[in-house]
Amino acid sequence: KAHTNNSAGTVTLRSADPRDVPQIDFHYFDEGNDPKGEDLKSVVEGIKFVRQMTAPLIENGTIAEEELPGKQVQTDEQLADFVKNNAWGHHASCSCPIGDRAKGGVVNGDFEVHGTKGLRIVDASVFPKIPGFFIVSSVYMIGEKAADVISKAAIK
Repeated sequence: KAHTNNSAGTVTLRSADPRDVPQIDFHYFDEGNDPKGEDLKSVVEGIKFVRQMTAPLIENGTIAEEELPGKQVQTDEQLADFVKNNAWGHHASCSCPIGDRAKGGVVNGDFEVHGTKGLRIVDASVFPKIPGFFIVSSVYMIGEKAADVISKAAIK
């Protein structure tokens, strides 16, 4: 689900060593902050929709079978359990949004971290909201904008 209601994920440094990868926890579904469970319901509905689309292809032999979640997983509850236990995300973003510090922003429009000197963030974390399904083009745009800002600052 590209536009999640959940914003409870965390990014935590493992150590002071910048080479250590951070601990990223998306806090999906039950542990997130989507009290109505709309994200989980949307993913379950997506599975059911794809099943409707592929049913004729399975019937005529174009597709041999559904591998995951598999035909043994049928009820909404079973599908929800499958999603909760198997879904993962790889578009981590929005943990250090551009914006006013008073409103939760971490960086300014020049990608400078509020309250620091000489530290900038230029990656998907600066988006206030996830930009969509294929975020790499938005990340490229952020990189181009930051390169322009930084090169102009270096000339001054």
